[in-house]
Amino acid sequence: MKKIIKPLFSVAALGLMFSLSGCLKQGLDELQNSNQKVMTSVDYTYRFLYTDTIQKGTSKQEILTDRVCEVLFKKNVVRTNENGLDGFKTTLSYDVNSVLKAGPTGSVTKAMLFTEFDKLIRKDQLSKLWVYVTVSDVSTVSPLADAPKLGSPGDFSKDHVYQVKAADGSTKDYLIRTIKGF
Repeated sequence: MKKIIKPLFSVAALGLMFSLSGCLKQGLDELQNSNQKVMTSVDYTYRFLYTDTIQKGTSKQEILTDRVCEVLFKKNVVRTNENGLDGFKTTLSYDVNSVLKAGPTGSVTKAMLFTEFDKLIRKDQLSKLWVYVTVSDVSTVSPLADAPKLGSPGDFSKDHVYQVKAADGSTKDYLIRTIKGF
């Protein structure tokens, strides 16, 4: 009898494990044929690398290279419609609080990073911005013409058009205009 119960227990445990391990919650909306193709927001960042020293002057001193400093721009966004093309006109500005310092506190201060960023952005202007958009669920975004790929550094010194494609294959184009407010 013991020899039968042990395998049955193992099979029951496996069955219970598989029945309780679903990847998706029940009751979610079915969006596979969605015609939603809405762009709802545009965000901008600037990134640069820096070197920091942790516990400077101690036996535990550690030099950290290629740390990423990210700058989140202040933005004034106006929704536009030009020649039947919906879009966003965003004026960017920044201050010392726009700078996000990576990782643990080291010898590099936020003020030092702001000074370095201010020098870099005056040179780069709008040419090395990381831009992100928010779109409807199950839709995709593609750059049109010479528009830079979103989510990597690109030149936003001129207007660009992006196409949002819904799950059902329908599309809508959006204009992204970036204005230097600094």
